[in-house]
Amino acid sequence: MLPLLVALSLAASPDGPSACLAYRDAVPGAPRPPGGDSGCAGALSDACEAGRPLACAASARLLEAGAAGGDPDPTRALALYARACGAGVADACADLAALRRRRGDDVGARQALDEACATGAGRACAALADGAPSPARASRLAERACDLGAVEGCLAALRYAPQGRAEALLGRACHLGWGDACLAAIAPDLDARCVRGGRDACLALGILLQEGRLLPADGARAAALYTRGCEGELAEACVRLGVLYRFGAGVAVDEPRARRLLDHACVLGDPEGCRLRDDPVRLGR
Repeated sequence: MLPLLVALSLAASPDGPSACLAYRDAVPGAPRPPGGDSGCAGALSDACEAGRPLACAASARLLEAGAAGGDPDPTRALALYARACGAGVADACADLAALRRRRGDDVGARQALDEACATGAGRACAALADGAPSPARASRLAERACDLGAVEGCLAALRYAPQGRAEALLGRACHLGWGDACLAAIAPDLDARCVRGGRDACLALGILLQEGRLLPADGARAAALYTRGCEGELAEACVRLGVLYRFGAGVAVDEPRARRLLDHACVLGDPEGCRLRDDPVRLGR
């Protein structure tokens, strides 16, 4: 959950975050301090003490990572994250939550997540939704996370949304760059294209239905879609259909049929089909 709380982006060097890039982002327009990363780290610290909360958050990340030539100092990082969080920097609250959790302070971590969500960190709201005490509370937090631009929130909200709202959430997740959500949002179009002979559409919709993450799981329908794709000589569809028959996912176990499908995929040039055809593992055998 908490690893999803990625804070303000700091370009990384092989040794960790770049202090000079962090300074540029935290104090925009200011000239670059002399002395390389060490000088920039010192300037960030000075800017934090001068009342710039973004500089406090950036300085905390450097301290936590042990960047700019220093040893990691999580205790000092905690203090600076807390200062920036208290000043309304939502991402600092999220970082504070993550660091507290890593140090075993679950109560403090949740308090920081509450602050982060309240101040506009969508991923923090999504994390809170994941551990909410009731479905109603989880739904509200997930919807807020989605509204704040966190794709995790849109996907979490799908668990509680009625059909009409689910379509809107899928569209939002697609807009935020979640490729699978884009596929799910156009599921009716994929179905129509599959019927018209679009083997790639059959495969894409079958995967969504087999995995059951963004659409209700339906192994039998996934098998029917894979069958269409395989009949169109799409090797991956044959492989996936063979796996369904091997393990009885949505269809009855039929090992001979599974081997024929996997062999056909192998003949079509799919190495996974060749490998799985000869795999001796059989579920329940």
